[in-house]
Order: sequence, then C-alpha cells, then structure tokens
Amino acid sequence: MTDLERRLRAAMEAAVANQQPPGNLIQQVRRRHRRRTARVGVAGAAAAAVVAVLVPVGIGASGHGSGPAGPDGPGIRPTVYVAYPNVGKAGTITPIRVATNKPGKPIHLRFNGFAVAAPDGKTLYVATGTAVIPIKTATNKPGKPIHLGTDRAFTIDINPNGKTAYVAGIFTDKITPINIATNTPGKPIDIRFGIFPALIAFTPDGKTAYVNTLHDTVTPINTATGALGKPIQVGTGSDSFAITPDGKTLYAAGTYTVTPISTATNTPGNPIPIRHPASDIAITPDGKTAYIGSQFAVTPISTATNTPGKPIHIGRPVLEMAITPDGKTLYVANPEGPPGAVTPISTATNTAGTPIRIGNALVIALTPDGKTLYAAAINKVVPISTATNTPGKPIRPVSPGIPREIVITP
Repeated sequence: MTDLERRLRAAMEAAVANQQPPGNLIQQVRRRHRRRTARVGVAGAAAAAVVAVLVPVGIGASGHGSGPAGPDGPGIRPTVYVAYPNVGKAGTITPIRVATNKPGKPIHLRFNGFAVAAPDGKTLYVATGTAVIPIKTATNKPGKPIHLGTDRAFTIDINPNGKTAYVAGIFTDKITPINIATNTPGKPIDIRFGIFPALIAFTPDGKTAYVNTLHDTVTPINTATGALGKPIQVGTGSDSFAITPDGKTLYAAGTYTVTPISTATNTPGNPIPIRHPASDIAITPDGKTAYIGSQFAVTPISTATNTPGKPIHIGRPVLEMAITPDGKTLYVANPEGPPGAVTPISTATNTAGTPIRIGNALVIALTPDGKTLYAAAINKVVPISTATNTPGKPIRPVSPGIPREIVITP
C-alpha cells in the first residue's frame, strides 16, 4: 500500500463522513502528495506483484482446492478477504467465498495497518499498529496478538520461503522479523526508512529483502543474518519497486525515472526515463516487461534492453495494477471518474481495452487461476470475469466502507 493510497483513502473516508464528493479530494491528495511509499511483493510466475495486494500461488487451474474450512463451508478455497480499517470504533475484514461470491461473517478487529496471507493459505496476518494479529482461515477467528510495541506494525510482508514475516511501523525505523511457525517476534533490525513505513520486497529465493530508505535509496537486508547492505542510490522520488521473477533485477520507479538494480551486485544501472511520476509497477510473469503506472498512462519497459516503449494512455490516473498469471492482460484500477473503472490492457499489443465501469475502483486482486478479478470500490466488491471482461453482481459486504486492500488465499 502506498502513502498516496493511504492518504487517498483517508480523504475518501472524510468525504463519506462529510458527504463531500470524493473525486475532488482525490485530486487534492494527488496534487499535494506526489511522493509515495508502497509495499510491493515479488512478481512470480504464477502471480503478479501489485501494490498493497498479495495473491499467493499454489492453486490449481480450476481455482479451487481442498484444505481447511472457509467462511461458508469446509474445504473451499480460495477465499477473498477485503480489509476495511478503523473507521469510528472498529475495522472489519470481510471474507468472500470465490465459489459463490457471498460474503461471510465479518471479522471485527481494530487495525490500521495492512494484511498478508501465509503462502500455505492457513493464516492471515493483520498489522494493528502495536501488534500483528494472526487469523486462522479455517475458522476466521483472531489468535493471540504478536506484540511489537507502539507504532511498530503497519506494513507486513512474508518471505517467499514461508518462514518469516517482516513488519515495519511508523516513525520507528525498525523492521521486525516474526517467526510464523511460532508467531514470535525476533530482534528488530534498525534501519532508517523515513517518515512512512518501509516498502519491502523479497527476492524469490528469500535470501534478500530490499527496503526503501531515506534520501532516495534502497537498502538490502540479508534475511539469514539481518545484516544491512550498503544503501543503493536510485532516482528522485523512487519509492515503488518490484523484482523480476528470476530475481536478477529490481526496478525502482520514481518521479521521472525507473532505476534497474542488479541483485547479484546491488549496483544500479542507468536510469530509464519516463514521462510522468510513477504510481505503481508490475512485471509480467515471464519477466520480459515492466509496466509503470503513472498519471493517465502506463509505460511498458523492456527488461532485456531497459528501454521504455510508447505510453499507453488510460485517460485516468492509475492507482493499482494486476497482471493475469498467463501474462496476457494487465488490469489497471482507475479510482477517479465519473464513474471510475478498471481498464484492461493487452500485453501483446500494449493497447487499452474498453474500461469496465464499476465505480471508484480502489483496490484490485486476481484469483490464483486468473479467472476472476476482484475490484473493491466504496461499499461494494465487484467480481470481473477475465475471459469476457464483464462485471458480475456487486457483493455488498456486511460492514461496508472504504476498502484498504484485498488479500486472496490459495
């Protein structure tokens, strides 16, 4: 999740509370806060890396698998969890069964951070500010809090090896590792990552974590020892990044440049110019193209030559992006309107298709089989068939509000 998105959602929550038009506030937020902080996962061969959304792999082509009980019955997977943070007295997480697109009983939980699912899909971890709450997906009941201290839990991501979660807070300059086998915190890693919580990205082998830090740098962390590497200088405003599926290159997108970094040597390459300030980055599963979302356009970059292609004009600001597992379609969330939409882009031709109008699309996520895209807007979640790009019947959560993120378990 980005700083821009956090502020945008806060503005929209205020708009709803005060009955103000959210579109005007979105424009104000974008003008005031160009620099942003994002959490980006690794773009794997079976799942795209998108800001603030984790879609773990490990599901068959049918999109359903056997496993612990879901919110509506035993052995049903995957499950969509839509997070609605603290608004008033409490927040909720609404589970939605993919098989029926029916919302289950909401999980009431006070939280102001973000969530991530363990790779085995058995546990959802939610950052609450002072602690991380594990939720068993078999029962959807919160477990014993993992206490970290004041403002120590806001962004969270899990090493691809499935053994350790890294948690970053606000104003703490610490990354706390959590052993997810025992749900116990380890020794915090002291690192200056600035005013907002760190963006964390792991290499596919899980040996290195990269964290955005002060003064437009990215710092590598040896996950075996917790030792910090030398900060890597990147372009101005570079605080959004993703790693290629082969783990060889990290792309850091900034204001008007994208910096490629060799993960073997941790050295930056020549900055790649882009026309507009970046808002998101997603890499195709084959690793051949990095797409940079920005104001009104998406720019494709060839990872073989590190040259930008012709911008794909969307006509609306890009908030989030997601790529289907087959790499054929890039979906772009456009929160502004009217009336707001999700725009599909063919990666074969780099052309935008007809916008799928659903309202203010704030967060999106794909099921592991890539057959359904879930788009969360104000007071509703809309399933979209990726075969036909048609929206289904809106799902009305039991506890409606402004969605922060979508987590889909295997």
